[in-house]
Amino acid sequence: MLLIFDNDGTICDTQQVEGRCYAMAIERVTGLSLSSVEWSTFHEPTSSGIVRHLLAADTEWKTKEELIKQEFCRLLEDAQPHFPGDFSPIDGAIQFIECLQSAGAHIAIATGGFDSEAEFKLACCGLRLRDFPHATASDTPRRRDIIKLACARAGFEIDSVVYFGDAPWDAKVTSELGIPMIGIGRRFEELREIGIRFVYRDYSNPDGIMTALKIMGAEMSNEAIHATCEDARV
Repeated sequence: MLLIFDNDGTICDTQQVEGRCYAMAIERVTGLSLSSVEWSTFHEPTSSGIVRHLLAADTEWKTKEELIKQEFCRLLEDAQPHFPGDFSPIDGAIQFIECLQSAGAHIAIATGGFDSEAEFKLACCGLRLRDFPHATASDTPRRRDIIKLACARAGFEIDSVVYFGDAPWDAKVTSELGIPMIGIGRRFEELREIGIRFVYRDYSNPDGIMTALKIMGAEMSNEAIHATCEDARV
């Protein structure tokens, strides 16, 4: 089994500051204004997907995308000291991932953010992106392709994946890919309402999440995860 984690809202407790910095970066580079910073309004709600949609008719889109990424990351770095909570991990996230690593679990990261964006945010939370097989919106703008690429880089087939995500678009893409999802984060009630079976506000109940993974593993006809966080501590 491969456990793939989204980043924003799933590991890093990203909130409003990110959206403001992203919109500001786009406006400074292109002069264009986003109609909304609610990502669900976009067909491909990834950092590169939104940019490429806005610049679809611009022959210099590639150069401008790189400039937007650079400005976005600069704005995030400037904002972090003033809004540290927006760059902090979800409660228990780092401990849970470390527990999984100690138990020998296979972990990858698939984020809809740019590569340098993800590196910065994860570093703020105490993780290094390069320590995990990963894919980002710098690789491809489509979230489903990001997940598939992270899976391939980890050396697994897509039917071996359980995905941790926080948003309705995560639920949509995992349904399209036919992989199970565990819902984590501030939108947990919304995720429950749209049919995600296992949802949690944070990682403060690691044994409950491990039980959900065992159930999913059995249902996927793969070997269930036998180690628990308690086992890893022994």
